[in-house]
Amino acid sequence: MPKAAKAHSDHRPILFIGVGRQRVGKTTLLNTVIQALREQGAELVIWNADLLNVTYNLPLFHEDVLEPPSADVDDVKSWLEERIQDQIDGQYNAFLDVGGGDTPLSRLVREIPIVRTLERHGIRVVLAHVIGPEQADVDYLRHFTAQELFAPEATLIVLNAGLIMAGRSASNAFTSIKSHPIVTDALMQGAKLVMMPPLTCMSQVTDRGLTFSDAAEGVAKGDHPRLSFFDQERVAIWWTKAIPAFMASIPPLWLPAPSRRAAVEEVAIHPKAETEAEAEAGEHARV
Repeated sequence: MPKAAKAHSDHRPILFIGVGRQRVGKTTLLNTVIQALREQGAELVIWNADLLNVTYNLPLFHEDVLEPPSADVDDVKSWLEERIQDQIDGQYNAFLDVGGGDTPLSRLVREIPIVRTLERHGIRVVLAHVIGPEQADVDYLRHFTAQELFAPEATLIVLNAGLIMAGRSASNAFTSIKSHPIVTDALMQGAKLVMMPPLTCMSQVTDRGLTFSDAAEGVAKGDHPRLSFFDQERVAIWWTKAIPAFMASIPPLWLPAPSRRAAVEEVAIHPKAETEAEAEAGEHARV
C-alpha cells in the first residue's frame, strides 16, 4: 500500500483536549486550531467545560459550542461522560476546553482509563499541554506523566511564544523548558514539541471577539472600532504564513481530516494536481 493511502486509512475521529495552568493560552490554542481546521473544511464539534472563563472563551468566537448545564463539578463531570459516549456512538471529531486546576476531566480520568477506552472504540485522543516559559508551567505535564493518568500516545507540548516578555527571543526563553527532565522524558515517550507563534495584537483581536480572518480583513464587530491598518496586516501575516507553518508541524493524524466535500472542492480548484496524483497512483499500481 502506498504511504499516502496507508496514512489516510489510519485517520480516526479525534478528541483534541487543551490542558495547562491558568492563563497559559489553552483557549487561544484551541480557538486558533479550530478556526484553521474549519477553513480547511474539517468537520468538528466544540465542547466548552471551562465555565469560569466568561471573558475570553470559545463561545465568543463560535456559535455552535456545547456547554454543560451548570459549573457544578458533578454536573460538568456527568456532562463530559455524556459527550464522550456520544462521540463514541457518532464517531466524530471534538475539541474540548476544560480550563485549569483540578478539573472535572481530571477527576474522571482518575476513575476510568479514558485514553484506552476511547482508543478501543476508535477515537484518537490528542492531549495538548500548553506551556509558557515559566518552570511552573511544566507542573501539569509532571502531574499527568507521574501518575500516568492521561498520557496518550498523541501528546503535544505546545510552547506558547505569545507569553514571552518583550526583549527575549523564543530560543532563549524556552531553553530551560526544553531541557526540563519532564519534557525530555515525554519526548522520549513519543510526545511532539511545537511552538505557537506569537501575535503582538492578540488581545485586540480577542477583546473584539473577532475571528482571525475577519480581523485581517478589517471587519468591525459590535461597538468596537475596527483594528488599525497595521494590526490588520499583523494578523494577516500571522494567519496566512505563521499559522499554516504551525499547523504543518502537528502530525497530520493528530488532527481531523478535511471533509470529503473540501477534498472535492480542492480538486475542482486544482484539477492538474489531481491528474498528477492519479498518474502517480497508476504508476504504483503498475509497479
